[in-house]
Amino acid sequence: MSMQIDYLRVALSLALCLGLGVAAIFLLRSRFRGLSVGPARDLALLESLRVDPRTAVHVLAYGNERLLLTTRDNAVHVTLLPTGAGPHAPEPTAAPQDAEAAPARHDARDGAPAP
Repeated sequence: MSMQIDYLRVALSLALCLGLGVAAIFLLRSRFRGLSVGPARDLALLESLRVDPRTAVHVLAYGNERLLLTTRDNAVHVTLLPTGAGPHAPEPTAAPQDAEAAPARHDARDGAPAP
């Protein structure tokens, strides 16, 4: 009994396996693009909020600082948040002096954060 190897079938099988492996690598890289495997860094994304399809707001921590990034289309607006600002900041004990004045209105369509 003579056994012959079909080299074309072996080459096609190898090409198929390599193609599936490359496709899996690209899929995994695009899925986990933002994850970092290296050492911890000083920059961290704390929160993100999509305001509308073209506008997003992000809160970043860099060292002891907090940054507010507003992105709209191709523009980025950066605001340094005051120390102690955030969800765990202590409540102010004294009422603002001008508490009866109407709050300032902000138009979120321009992409800039409220003052």
